[in-house]
Amino acid sequence: MKREYKILIGGVIITGLLYMIPSYMGYIWAGLFLSLFGSILYLVGLYKYGKKNYINTDSAKITIVFFSLLIVNSLAIFSFDYYRANIQKELLREIRITIDSSIIETEIRAELLEVYRGYLLSNQEEDVSVIEAANSFFGERLKDDHKFQVKTAELEDELNFVYYKDPGSDSFTIYSTAPHSQSWDDDFENWDGSVGLLQTKTTLTEEGVTHERQN
Repeated sequence: MKREYKILIGGVIITGLLYMIPSYMGYIWAGLFLSLFGSILYLVGLYKYGKKNYINTDSAKITIVFFSLLIVNSLAIFSFDYYRANIQKELLREIRITIDSSIIETEIRAELLEVYRGYLLSNQEEDVSVIEAANSFFGERLKDDHKFQVKTAELEDELNFVYYKDPGSDSFTIYSTAPHSQSWDDDFENWDGSVGLLQTKTTLTEEGVTHERQN
């Protein structure tokens, strides 16, 4: 095999490995960057190697212009794709947050409104606290470790819930977090020890039900 062929094949293999190895480990953009960087170094080395064999200076100029355009074009495509990927990532994150937030509000707020309705009906006959109404309504769904079992069991694979009772203000609160939704403040400390995740707070008092997004 001629030396030139070995150089060409070697360049293809090396640049390919520079992409494949990081990509296999999950670092796709690192693989693309290393492959691009390796390709640029390879083209520069290839130009220097072939420069001595050019027949005239025009051939050298044409080659260097071609290589320069190729490198600039590759850098532009890489930068554009990287920017577009980040935009799409942010868009998908916002979509996920919107979906999780809507599910939490629909599920939890609806249930606490049912509790509030029962609380109002019960107080027509006897003096019942908000906490007593919640205990009666949810029953065994209120776990000893303060975990709250939602009515739709499938949600427990995607979302986390805990409850909190405050006898002093006679209020019952359910905190919800979405493990797959990184939200506004990356440093926000969630109730379960995680950081930066979407968290909501839905509270039942004698005045009604309030729902707020905390991150």
